[in-house]
Amino acid sequence: MENMMEQSKNKTRVLVFSSQPSVAKLLLEVLGFHGKAYDSYLENGSTTHSNSDFAIFESSDFEKASAFAPNIALISSEILPGQIETVLESIVAGGVLIYHSNGSEVVENSKNFFRKLEYSGTDFVKSASTFILQTNIGEIPISSSDENLIKNIDGIKLLAQQFGVMEEDFYEPVMYFA
Repeated sequence: MENMMEQSKNKTRVLVFSSQPSVAKLLLEVLGFHGKAYDSYLENGSTTHSNSDFAIFESSDFEKASAFAPNIALISSEILPGQIETVLESIVAGGVLIYHSNGSEVVENSKNFFRKLEYSGTDFVKSASTFILQTNIGEIPISSSDENLIKNIDGIKLLAQQFGVMEEDFYEPVMYFA
């Protein structure tokens, strides 16, 4: 953890606070598809290093997540509201928090100053082994059968926008993510 903090101290630190590895994997897939460079530190132990301004850290451990002191944080839907207070206190002032609506009361009571982007989940239809997302730009088929991932698609989309990947560009790599 110390080594990671040293390597990322002058970068924009992005936290993916989730117990679902597919959330961070999809974000990295989208960023890679669009040629966005980043460093990443995933819970499975894999890391990537680039000469970019972004360091992405994935964790389901609120103590590690808090120690990361993120500039931008995504808190996924399965994280309980009681687990996010410490993370909220550690977000760099002026940062960005993307959070599921189930944590809105805790977020609104936070005394820390950051931009708050709430998401509530994506409308979807399950069809055999795939999902069809109902979006502003039409129906989008998804190869993944991971319902937890689908519940967090809107949060991942908001996070990808912080890297400059807009909505229409976001869905292209998502369609093939399994």
